[in-house]
Amino acid sequence: MLCRVTPSLSVVIPVFGSTDSLGELVRRLDVVLGASSRGYEIILIDDGGPAENWSAIEDLASGKPEVRGVRLSRNFGQHQAIAAGFDHADGDITVVMDCDLQDPPEDIPALVSAIRDGAEVAVGFRRTDPASAVRRTMNTAYYRGLSILAGCEIEPNQGTFSAITRPVSDAYRSLGDLDRPYRLVLQWLGFKTIKVPFDRNDRDSGRSSYSFGKLLQLAVGGIAFQSTRLLLLATVAGVFFSAIALLLGLAIGLLAIFGHPAEGWASTIVVVLFLGGLNLLAIGVHGVYLGKVFHQVRGRPLYVVAETVNHEPPELPAGPGRPSDKTS
Repeated sequence: MLCRVTPSLSVVIPVFGSTDSLGELVRRLDVVLGASSRGYEIILIDDGGPAENWSAIEDLASGKPEVRGVRLSRNFGQHQAIAAGFDHADGDITVVMDCDLQDPPEDIPALVSAIRDGAEVAVGFRRTDPASAVRRTMNTAYYRGLSILAGCEIEPNQGTFSAITRPVSDAYRSLGDLDRPYRLVLQWLGFKTIKVPFDRNDRDSGRSSYSFGKLLQLAVGGIAFQSTRLLLLATVAGVFFSAIALLLGLAIGLLAIFGHPAEGWASTIVVVLFLGGLNLLAIGVHGVYLGKVFHQVRGRPLYVVAETVNHEPPELPAGPGRPSDKTS
């Protein structure tokens, strides 16, 4: 059994792909964090990725007590994997980063320094982004639209690369929500936050696991978590187009009174189809929120742990949004 000391710094890294980057990532983290006299731990969360993910994590953890692995039973999602990392972290400060080396390990000291200077949340702010101009433009448009619908400002140049204090991670863990979009939760919690600029690297290998469909799903989940603005928009749209239909009806009636009746049914069919589509949209928006309620009240765990390496699963109370240990 390897001897461990309680660390002061935890690094939580969700892993889905980018297996080839893990060895280099851990090596660079050892160099950066080993320069400090304070203890540290690296927590790799296998979020139901390819089988070689867990094999690589086990190899990296072999003989290295500061490297810990948690394998989830299936793919629960990046934000659920982050929550799993928080549940298994022992440090006073927790850093969250991606596994693909786009978040430079060498910039972790700047995040930690901001925390030690009094911030409770230090968020990495990208000065540069190696993505193409088209991708950056799409990201900007995506986050601008998401900000409008969610009712809060979501910066397109921020990701999950961040450092938080123990009280912040405890507050995050205390939430009962099954949907916990990391960035929006940090904003909602309201702790003192500062931005730390950094230069984002090119992806070392592979490609992003966030397809358009997953980004859309993430956006809907974030909007539903943050606000009920979609319901309000559906109501406003209903009132607006009902008013237009009423005005059109009055206009057609007046034309008929003055001897100029509207001919044909084309305009009527268009209006009926449009209002029918609007009704279906409103029903769909209500369905999104109803679906969230359905998933929440079922009381299923936020994630399920299949196995761990260099660490035993923590003792946590059961309940909606709480984790489950499959091996227990």
